[in-house]
Amino acid sequence: MQLLSLGLNHKTAPVEIRERVALTTGQIGEALTSLHKYVPQGVIVSTCNRTEVYTLADQDYVKSQLATGRFLSEYGRIPIDQLAPYLYTYQSEDAARHLFRVASGLESMILGEYEVLGQVRTALEKAEGSGLVHLPLLNLFRQAVRVGRRVRDETEISKNGLSVSSAAVDLSRKCFPNLAECDVLVISAGEAAMLAVKALAKAGVGKILVTSRSYDKAAELASGVGGQAVAFHLLGQALSSASIVVSCSGAPHFILDSTAISEAMKTRPDRKLLLLDIAVPRDVNPEVKSIPNVLLYDIDDLKEVSESNRSYREAEVGKVTAIVEAETKDFSGWWKALEVRPTITALVGKAEKIRQAELARTLSKMPALSTEDQQRIEAMSASLVRKLLHDPIRNLKNGGLHENHIQVLRELFELHDDGQASNSCAELA
Repeated sequence: MQLLSLGLNHKTAPVEIRERVALTTGQIGEALTSLHKYVPQGVIVSTCNRTEVYTLADQDYVKSQLATGRFLSEYGRIPIDQLAPYLYTYQSEDAARHLFRVASGLESMILGEYEVLGQVRTALEKAEGSGLVHLPLLNLFRQAVRVGRRVRDETEISKNGLSVSSAAVDLSRKCFPNLAECDVLVISAGEAAMLAVKALAKAGVGKILVTSRSYDKAAELASGVGGQAVAFHLLGQALSSASIVVSCSGAPHFILDSTAISEAMKTRPDRKLLLLDIAVPRDVNPEVKSIPNVLLYDIDDLKEVSESNRSYREAEVGKVTAIVEAETKDFSGWWKALEVRPTITALVGKAEKIRQAELARTLSKMPALSTEDQQRIEAMSASLVRKLLHDPIRNLKNGGLHENHIQVLRELFELHDDGQASNSCAELA
């Protein structure tokens, strides 16, 4: 078995492709059930900037890869020939390394962002809840969470808590130098919205309005930063008064279109309206860009801002990479040991069975031996078997043998995973 990771991210695919296969936290359970039709087990990591599937490939690696690609294609309702150019795959140790880099924030649009660690943890929890993750994927993701924590504890890659939301604040400041004069409307009351509200409040914006289909959640979020909740059916009025709109609802369709924005602009034709759409799938129809005084930026437009924030974190990349490499080596060692465990168990089991049979036969022919002498012979036979098997077992554990060598070893000794030989000891004698 081999590890397989297949997906797409902000480096390989534009937002209009990513949003087709993006999954909200609430959709991952259903997606995992669907994934099980294609592969025996798997974990789905879906964020605003990536959708990745981690699974196990059998000996036919290409078949497993194609099956995983078909899942993304059919679940996202996008033809595979349109999706394939944006996909990447990682295999075995490279797949583990990639996941550890993701959890560490090295693969994020905002270098070192903290939210992705929680998203990796959520992906594991969802897979466990669906009963679709077992060893070795279970261990891989548990280690990935530990790697992410270690990186944040031992380096400053996440210093100052930069995120997509804080990058949105930086972009707002470029459009409106005096944020204190700006009313801000945040659409959604989820995690991304919470981060946006906190960043905006820290930046010193004027009034903060929060709306969501759940008024109670919007009110709870607004109260934490001295803001005001707005009923969702009053969204049009709130658009008329706001200077900045941050939308991150996670709805599967546009919630703001040209009609809604045009109506809002009728009451303030000479005032700019900045729309920051950090949702994937997108919340705002790109057509609104044609409306005078309306500025729209989506998640991919934040790349420029994120690059400007990147320089002072670059110094930490080397430290993080060293941690990732060390953790990848540890995982690879564990994986190799896991792969060869059945062979070691079978080899030791067969050797022990032969030893005990031969010992019993020898001692039965020497009834006059004292108990002490019998124990000496037993100890010698056990020591002999240990020493004979020492090098083969060491090479197996250290990866000194290739997969074809392991198969040859199993055939030479006629080994079975239960440690039993195909022939009886009497026949072998």
